[in-house]
Amino acid sequence: MTVAGIVFGLILLLVLGTFAYAYATLPDPSRLDLAAGDVKIVDRHGTLIEQRNAQGVRVIPVKKDDISPNLRNATIAVEDKHFYQHHGVDWGRVIKAGIIDVITRRPQQGASTITEQLAKIAILQSPQKTILRKLREAMLASALESKYSKDQILTLYLNSIYYGHHATGIEAAAEVYFGKHAKDLTLSQASLLAGLPNGPSYYDPALHKDQALARQAVVLDAMVNTGVITSTQADQAKNEPLTFVFKENRSSLAPHFVDYVFEQLESVYGPSAINTGGLTVKTTLDLNLQKAAEQAVAVGQQRLGRLGADNGDFLAMDPKTGEILAMVGSADYLNNDIKGQFNVVTALRQPGSSFKPYAYEQAFKSHKLTMGSPLDDTSRHFANGQFHDFDFRDMGIISAHKALLLSRNIPALETMQTAGVDNVVNFAHDMGITTPLKSEVTTAIGSSEVRLLDHAVGYGVFANGGTRHDPVSLLEVKDKDGNALDNPNKPQGKQVISAQEAYLITDILKDYSSQWNLGWNKPFAGKSGTTNNYRDAWMMAYSPNLVMGAWVGHTGPGNQDMNGVFGTMVGSSVLTDFINNGLTQAHFTVETFKRPDGLIDGPPCASSVSASPSASPSSSASASASAGSSSSEKELYLPGTECKPAPTPSPSPTPSPTPLTSVIPSILPSGILPTATPKPTPAPTPTPSAPAGQTP
Repeated sequence: MTVAGIVFGLILLLVLGTFAYAYATLPDPSRLDLAAGDVKIVDRHGTLIEQRNAQGVRVIPVKKDDISPNLRNATIAVEDKHFYQHHGVDWGRVIKAGIIDVITRRPQQGASTITEQLAKIAILQSPQKTILRKLREAMLASALESKYSKDQILTLYLNSIYYGHHATGIEAAAEVYFGKHAKDLTLSQASLLAGLPNGPSYYDPALHKDQALARQAVVLDAMVNTGVITSTQADQAKNEPLTFVFKENRSSLAPHFVDYVFEQLESVYGPSAINTGGLTVKTTLDLNLQKAAEQAVAVGQQRLGRLGADNGDFLAMDPKTGEILAMVGSADYLNNDIKGQFNVVTALRQPGSSFKPYAYEQAFKSHKLTMGSPLDDTSRHFANGQFHDFDFRDMGIISAHKALLLSRNIPALETMQTAGVDNVVNFAHDMGITTPLKSEVTTAIGSSEVRLLDHAVGYGVFANGGTRHDPVSLLEVKDKDGNALDNPNKPQGKQVISAQEAYLITDILKDYSSQWNLGWNKPFAGKSGTTNNYRDAWMMAYSPNLVMGAWVGHTGPGNQDMNGVFGTMVGSSVLTDFINNGLTQAHFTVETFKRPDGLIDGPPCASSVSASPSASPSSSASASASAGSSSSEKELYLPGTECKPAPTPSPSPTPSPTPLTSVIPSILPSGILPTATPKPTPAPTPTPSAPAGQTP
């Protein structure tokens, strides 16, 4: 009992000491600073990318009567429904939050009142999450409640909080989002704005409209529960169409990347990091590479725009760290016709044939196939119907090496079946794909949507010898006094496959540029992808120290399909400009691939090279086949998987005379549909010219 008494006394002394220190160092509660500090976003070299909230630029204080009652009621309902009952701290919410946090073993439930949030935003101005700061919040909240009336506190709060799009305070927010004064907001508009401070980037209606409307519904339901509106009024507000103007002035050297960074800041430090300002954020971006990426996207638009490509994106990452070096989310951030503020890098699009390496790698590493294994490139039936290749020709028996290099669809489907559909899906998730993938054979050729950001992580595993590094955008965050805030631990690399397994794909794809005449003058491996009706065209590329991806599509008015834009055309325009010109101008040195120890050289299986010239797609594709077979004379094998002579295959079945278009799923890559495939132009030399009709 003596020991217990001593321990209790020490704990009590510690608690009292903490209270005493918090009180002694408490800022003056009358020192309300409504001018938000600036947030500086700089690149990895310290060069300014964008500066937000420069001392009061977007703060337009207004009086209580100049704020719509709808907005006031909505804010109280969703943020602090007992606002008019407590004296600064809602102890019921505190106890409830504590219980939930103990059960979940992590801080999950918020309990800050409007008064506490005002103290944090306008007085403490610190995004750090510590017990001492929470204690000071509670003390300041009580002091503010003694000094100001409830209506004064609410008005100060609504003039202080950050709503996104450079708008601090409700008057600025009403102007930016709807082009009107705060006093004129409708219930629908007010309920949407009231939901934004909880996550201005996450709920940004310009970028995530569905999430913003879902949050609006939460606000309206909360208003019904508090009795300030009826269910009928809530339903009417939910169904009211909202017209946004997004009337803001913005100067940024990388707007999509900055938007992405602010999402990360809100996730790590909470919206108060933006409300308060006074931060300098050092990011991973390299403005030299960013400039090269924007130029490359512009080149792609110039060359492919006549074919209906009105939008494009670009991403570059360091596969060794996951650090984002360049991000262009659209062809024109300020062009509303193409939804320019929407970041396509983080959006879901079908990847087409650029997904195939995951299927082949799973087959290789599980020893179901090798680079020299024979695959049958013959039109036939799979689980989802009758399939043929993008050029409507059959090449017969070819090696897996040649099938991936020539981007043949039928062998990819066969590989998917051999490796196991679910095995490939699970493996792709291990590689970095974070979104759901369909458990279907057609996922091998790109029917499931993925994010370019994830896709680059996956290709980074091939580049980095089998180790995955998830995306990183923040290097360091400092407060207004220059003190570095505690950054979250950077994600550790995860070994997904061995260096030998990763190099099997690299050994094939390092020849992709020369095989398809993309014109790259630096050693990059690559893979293209084209989707149904030319809706999406992709090109992925990587070296040991750089992984990149580019996409083009049509997001403006009218038909969303392009007119014959293939993924290799993205490679020969966007990526060629970035690789040949941009990297040189940015003084970026590209590392070369090194074959790891532990791989075995050997000949392909005998039946892998038995495709006859007459079975080739066209004169140009025949040349491709010849080039492919010469590169396949020596294959690489994992130990114990060397290809052994195979028996002569049975004759390929004759394709059904039934028109294939009637049974082909609409989700298949564009080359499968006959109506969209341009007629190939014969190549004048044995070197493949990658005509449009054969480009994957």
